Amino acid sequence: MNENNKTSPSFLSGDIKLDGHIDSTGTVLISGQVIGNVRAKSLTLETTGTISGNIKADETEIMGTQKGNVSSKRLSVLSGSKLRGNINCEELIVEHDSDITGKISAAKKT
Repeated sequence: MNENNKTSPSFLSGDIKLDGHIDSTGTVLISGQVIGNVRAKSLTLETTGTISGNIKADETEIMGTQKGNVSSKRLSVLSGSKLRGNINCEELIVEHDSDITGKISAAKKT
C-alpha cells in the first residue's frame, strides 16, 4: 500500500496468457492476453494486450484488441486500438485511427 492507503494496480505482463476471469475492486493493467471476462474499477488494455471476453469497469482505456462487449461509465478507445463488440457507456471518447465494430449506446444515466 502507498501512503494514501490505496492498493497498487494489478498488472498482467505481455508474456502472460490467462485463461479465466479477472475480478478486481481496483486498477488493472493488461499487456498480455486474457481469455475471459474482466471486471475492475479501472481497466487499461495496453497496446500489446488482448481480451477475448466482456469488460465491465467504471473507467476503461483501450489501446489494444478487445473482442467482446464493453460496459463502462467512461470509455476511451485510443488510436491504433481494435474493438469488436457492443459498447454501453455514459461517456465515450474515440480517437482517430481506432477500429470499432459493434453497436454503441452512450448516454448519461438519469
